[in-house]
Order: sequence, then C-alpha cells, then structure tokens
Amino acid sequence: MSVTVSRKQQIELITSVLRGLGASEEESFIQADVWTEADLRGIHSHGVQRLPVMVTRIQKGLLKVNVKPERTWTTDSVLNVDGKDGFGTAIAETSLRELTPAARKHGVAVLTVRNAAHIGMVGYYAERRALEGLVCIGFTTTEVLVHPFGGAEALVGTNPIAIGIPSSPRPFLLDMATSVSAMGKIIDFKHRGEKIPEGWAIDKEGNPTTDPEAALHGSLTPAGGPKGYGLGISIAMLAGLLPGTEIGRAVLGTLDTEYRCTVGDLFIVLDPKAFPGGETLVAGVKGYLDELRASKPGKGFKQVSAPGDPENRLREERLANGIPHPEEVWHDAERLRSTICK
Repeated sequence: MSVTVSRKQQIELITSVLRGLGASEEESFIQADVWTEADLRGIHSHGVQRLPVMVTRIQKGLLKVNVKPERTWTTDSVLNVDGKDGFGTAIAETSLRELTPAARKHGVAVLTVRNAAHIGMVGYYAERRALEGLVCIGFTTTEVLVHPFGGAEALVGTNPIAIGIPSSPRPFLLDMATSVSAMGKIIDFKHRGEKIPEGWAIDKEGNPTTDPEAALHGSLTPAGGPKGYGLGISIAMLAGLLPGTEIGRAVLGTLDTEYRCTVGDLFIVLDPKAFPGGETLVAGVKGYLDELRASKPGKGFKQVSAPGDPENRLREERLANGIPHPEEVWHDAERLRSTICK
C-alpha cells in the first residue's frame, strides 16, 4: 500500500518537524526542498525516508541546529567552510550562493565543506547554479558501502558526482553515484517488499544477491566495474581530503545514528562567459541533446534519452498528481510530527 502526497504537504511536514526540533526557517526549508526534489524525481533513497534518522541525530546532538558555519576565503576564488556539525544542505546551498560572485568575477571558484551533515541529492545544487547560467560540478563522500572492483568487502563510498550545465528549456544535469545503486535505494526496495535487480550488490560472503536485506549486510557493486571503482576512489581523495576531512572507513554519519558526520563536499563553479565558447554554450548543449534524443533507438528502447530526462518527466507528473510513498515511510514521518509538534 502507498500514500500519495503533494509537494506542499511533504515540505510542510518536514519543516514542521525540523522547526519543532529548533531548526531555523531557512535550514528547515532547504532540507525539506532537497528531500522533496529527490522524491519528485523518484530518488527515494535521498528523500523523506531519511527523516527518522535525522531526527534521532538531532536529538542526540550529532547534528546541530541553528549553527553559524565558519567560512574562510583562502584565495580570491577558494571558499572553505567548517559546518560546525550543522545541516549540510543549508550550509552547502548558502555557501554556494556566497561563492557565486567570485565565480562570475574570476571565471572559476571552488567550495569545500567539512563538518556538516549529508547534503542529499548532489544534483540539487548543480542544477540551481546552472539555472543561474553557471556550470557546476559537485562531489561528496559517503560511508564505505561499495566493494572495490575484484573485492568482497565494502571499502569505498558511493561517492556521487553531479554536473549541471546551462541549457534550454532546462539545464543539463548528470547526477550519479559511482556505485550501480545508492544504499538508500536498497532500503527503499526493502520498504516496498521488492527484490533488488541483479548486479546491484553482493552479500557479506561476497555472493551476488537480489535480497535487499542481504545487500544491507553486504556491499554495493561499483558502476561499470573498474571505471566506477576508479572514479569512486578519486572522488574520495578530492572531496574527502581536500576539505580536510576523512576518507575510507573513517567516513561516518549519514546513515547511522551513532557517529558525527565526517563526509566531505567539493564544488567547482565555472562562469561560461570566461571561456571562448561561453556565449554559445546554451545553444550548443541544447542542439547536441536534441540530436541525441532524435537519434535511432536501440532494440528494446522507444527513444534515446539524455541524462535527467526520465527524472524530469517523473517530476512533472508528480507535481501534478502527487508523490507516492510506502505507508510505512509516510506514517513514520507523520508520527514524528505528532510527537515533536504537540
């Protein structure tokens, strides 16, 4: 059974819970908006199903509300942020807003974030910069959930990458984990009582599995074998070590309720106007994407899609008809609201 809710209902529920725990209006709204954008696009691994864990982390003092991050410009175009264990979503978004003038002035600007909670769907931030006419590349680290290529135990994070590029009528957005699936998707399949697809994960003995419970105790498979593995560890080095935080097994605090968050985030923002092809970038991107979509589909496919197309179609549908959630997920969220917002 499922429950269908509107974007407004979901944002109001999340913000009321977080406000009830002492979070500011800005923190609460950005967090709710990030999760709701994920659920609108079918990325339930990064949606409202994460609320119970966040509430527990706030109650335990692992995630702090109403903090003032420490922002330090080490050069005219590099901003380093210590989040003081606050909301990663709000800290990343507000810091990127502060970074934007530097990107426009110098052509490129870089943001690192440490000591902040999980930022959720990395594409959220990349798309917003692209809507402003900027190119944005974002990376973040996670706990070790992925086995190395050729390995049988988790030693690499899902370590996502997002790339937002201005285009028309919407920006181009690539948003992907470097594993075949995010661990949150495994949890979502478990909530829905469904088997996971073959090739997503192995169990704790290193055997391929379609059982989400076995996958939760095992590890995820790197996307594209050695390619996803190599990209995943590269992102760990850049987004983990450059901000001055952890790497490998020392990355904690996005899925658990026991440890402070030790992920790292790295964003690179480019102003197309600083480059020879900047003035024609939007037209060039649009033309190429249109060519891809109009190309001959392969067997079993009706049409060639560009990255982000299926998610955008689903978003429009759900804005009109609502977001479906397993009853367990939505009722857990409602119970939190009735308990916290008495």
